[in-house]
Amino acid sequence: MHIHLFAVGRGRPELAAFETDFLRRMRPFAEVQVIELPEGRGKQNAQVRQQEEKHILSRAGEHFILFDERGSMLSSTQWAEFFARQAGNAKLDFVIGGAGGVTEGVRSQAAQCWSLSRLTLPHQLVRPLVLEQCYRAFTILHGHPYHRA
Repeated sequence: MHIHLFAVGRGRPELAAFETDFLRRMRPFAEVQVIELPEGRGKQNAQVRQQEEKHILSRAGEHFILFDERGSMLSSTQWAEFFARQAGNAKLDFVIGGAGGVTEGVRSQAAQCWSLSRLTLPHQLVRPLVLEQCYRAFTILHGHPYHRA
């Protein structure tokens, strides 16, 4: 399986070791790559989101999954079930928008929209959360003791 995590903006240096650790842990299960997309520039949030939309839609595949607070909330087990339904060489594109969210255009182009929480989370914090949940899903599928629920 190939997973691309497209994230608007740069990751936080203090979270880099956490991200690197989970990228390393996932190597036996999938090829995972974090791809940083440029943040939009401008004084108006709508203008920033429009610029970010162009970067997102030009890079993410047509069946991408968007992380958004208005999306469906899945359990870790449901993530695992989703991964289990994918073909062995499947290509999954996940998208994390910028600090101001995403446009309706991005939301409407997403194949699925998932929420990690009903809370509004900083987009830099979403990156390591997504990586950890991907790893957790793989360990559930492989009977690894990481997931203790």
